[in-house]
Amino acid sequence: MNQSMDGRSITFMGYQGGPGCGGFPVSPTAPNLVDVSASNTPAICDPTNAVISSFASTPVVPTAYYRAVAEVDGDGHLSITDGNAYSGDNGRAAIKGGNGLYYMVGNDNSGNLSKGQLPITPIGIDLVNATGSELLVPGGVPPVPPNVGMIGRLLFGKDKPGKDTNFRGMTIFNNTLYITKGSGGNGINTVYQVGTAGTLPTGAAADLAKVPIAILPGFPNTAASTGTSFPFGIWFADANTLYVSDEGDGVLVTPAVNGNVADAQSLATAGVEKWSLVNGTWTMLYVLQDGLNIGVPYGVANYPAALNPATGGCRNMTGRHNHDGTVTLYAITSTISTNGDQGADPNKLVKVSDLLSATTLPTGDGNGDREDRVGHFVTIRSAKAGEVFRGVAFAPSDRGDDHDRW
Repeated sequence: MNQSMDGRSITFMGYQGGPGCGGFPVSPTAPNLVDVSASNTPAICDPTNAVISSFASTPVVPTAYYRAVAEVDGDGHLSITDGNAYSGDNGRAAIKGGNGLYYMVGNDNSGNLSKGQLPITPIGIDLVNATGSELLVPGGVPPVPPNVGMIGRLLFGKDKPGKDTNFRGMTIFNNTLYITKGSGGNGINTVYQVGTAGTLPTGAAADLAKVPIAILPGFPNTAASTGTSFPFGIWFADANTLYVSDEGDGVLVTPAVNGNVADAQSLATAGVEKWSLVNGTWTMLYVLQDGLNIGVPYGVANYPAALNPATGGCRNMTGRHNHDGTVTLYAITSTISTNGDQGADPNKLVKVSDLLSATTLPTGDGNGDREDRVGHFVTIRSAKAGEVFRGVAFAPSDRGDDHDRW
């Protein structure tokens, strides 16, 4: 979920029923459907995708779902724009640029095409060119291959084509698009700049394919399979200060060690990282964790005790400047549990303040003043059983500079 660059709307990704694969009628858009997030999109029907239908029926009725961008303005008006990217997986975030276009990130391809088949088969080529970072025109007809607006391409070594662009978080700062990758065994988990600084990518699919995607100098550049970075949401406080959510590696330690189920990696780097740009290179200053209670299980009413989750780190986030030289960051937590899915358990909406000028982790003296409040997370709301928080953004306003509501 992201506020538009003009502050007048918020955007998020969803699923909209489209014509089912094989010419079947339009798929239902309704609650309690099964595996919609792994379904094919109407224009990219992968016959190797095991998810054929979203509901039980005899005979089986094939379904397909657009990965749609929903935009909500300050008066609650909702508009939906359908797209065919991210077939077989999910769109994860969308943001409306100052140019009025939607930028998206996500992942595709839950089918069984091999590395060798992906670049040479028609459906494989469609999948490889409809994932990662995408451009979509609001209110437009859903683009179909080869005109799906994928921005840039990445392929490291012998990785599976299309999986190095398994992007999750995004922001636009100074009219520049930034994205993150933090999951999967392919590619590099890090923070990327998309295109030229100061210019948002635009153009036809062929033009967008040529847009460069580059790791920000100083951020991790080692293979995801051996890396220790799991970035998600990002927020620029200014041109030289970047906050990065790290959700942790999701590893469940069992039995718990002194009541804690997180491993050493999550305990070291999960939370919100503060990075500073020094002489053209980004350097991590410290990690904000205090109050998150990473690895400490908590109970949720009417939720199976066997699945009691613990906070694993932070996912999506946003922030704002205060009048006293501090910033306040709002984040959604990830979880660790026997569930095995960092995003499936009831999680939390949290906030933390940080002194923008600080270069070392804030510590207080225990007298309850501002210094004690800075650097300590507090929980704003905990999800109930059957709930999961996915994102946080400031509410839209007719005033583009109103950032006081969330």
